[in-house]
Amino acid sequence: MDSVQVTPVPTLADCLARRRDNFLLLRLIAASMVIFGHSYAIAHVDGLHDFIGMKGWGPGVYTGSIAVDIFFVVSGFLVTGSYVNRRDFKFFIRSRFLRIVPACVVCVIACAFVIGPLVTTLPLGEYLRHHDSLGYVLKNISFISLAWTLPGVFESNPYSGTVNGSLWTLPVEVRMYALVAVFGLIGLLHRRWLFNLVIGALCLWAAWFPDLTREVFRSASHLRLAGLFALGSFFYVNRDYLPVSGYLAAALVLLAYLLHGTPHFMVMFGLALGYGSLWFAYTPPLHGFERLGDYSYGLYLWGFPIQQLVALQMGQPTPMQIFAWSMPITALVAVASWHLIEKPALGFKNTPMHRWPRRLFGRAAPVDVVTS
Repeated sequence: MDSVQVTPVPTLADCLARRRDNFLLLRLIAASMVIFGHSYAIAHVDGLHDFIGMKGWGPGVYTGSIAVDIFFVVSGFLVTGSYVNRRDFKFFIRSRFLRIVPACVVCVIACAFVIGPLVTTLPLGEYLRHHDSLGYVLKNISFISLAWTLPGVFESNPYSGTVNGSLWTLPVEVRMYALVAVFGLIGLLHRRWLFNLVIGALCLWAAWFPDLTREVFRSASHLRLAGLFALGSFFYVNRDYLPVSGYLAAALVLLAYLLHGTPHFMVMFGLALGYGSLWFAYTPPLHGFERLGDYSYGLYLWGFPIQQLVALQMGQPTPMQIFAWSMPITALVAVASWHLIEKPALGFKNTPMHRWPRRLFGRAAPVDVVTS
């Protein structure tokens, strides 16, 4: 009698070793979900919510919030892996800076000094002299305090005033990058038992002192995103021991469903979503998207202001009208952002920061002319 051969369940480490994943596709889906979810907010129709929001899964849970949760789990996983694999503090700081800052700065400046002057209700000179026009740029590129409005811009829109509501997550993301850098510098990321001990202690602290913890992170939303980023980091640090199993993913989803309506639901929902995201990243054979550029950040950055422009032009649009018009426009802008800003910026990762000006503005090397 032939023995039945059981295929071992791969671990996250096994999946990483294959060097094939669906993270690019997952991020594109998540960025599209953000635009879809924001369409309902920007249409601002009383009582109208997207299909997730109508389910009442939890406070503030809708398509866009789930997408942001996915982003933070994936970011925690990949960013932690970036530091662990390279073990180079300066390279890590350069990489994170170049991935986040240049595209964001361009988007913020374009909103303030291209879109703003075109649609403001103020005279152009008054708009340009207004301290909030420059203040919008300075605050939003500080990644500390944020500015939401520009003088006379989008004030008559259904969702009035806010130029780019997506920016609220970036200060949280930057703080988590800083924490990964600190953890890496002191060796926590390379000592699994110590990392797990620290993460466990932080979880206990948050459970025992929830009000104080929320105050430290400024809001419950910020705390949740930090927790999801930490979950992604936990997955990476423990990659050798965590199986990638569809059965486990289904079990976590079932547990979340059974805990709906209890105080533990949101925690289990985040765990199920985080693990399910990694299962999706490594299990379905959807690797053809790897040939595309990473357009997700551009979609995320530009979606909201473009949706506001669409709403301004249409007056009283429905959510689906906003989504149908803004999605292809945002996709085109995201492609341009990747090829003209993000990808060239990432080319400086291996160049020390003090050499960036010389590389940017230095004289190009002479080109040899070959005659036939």
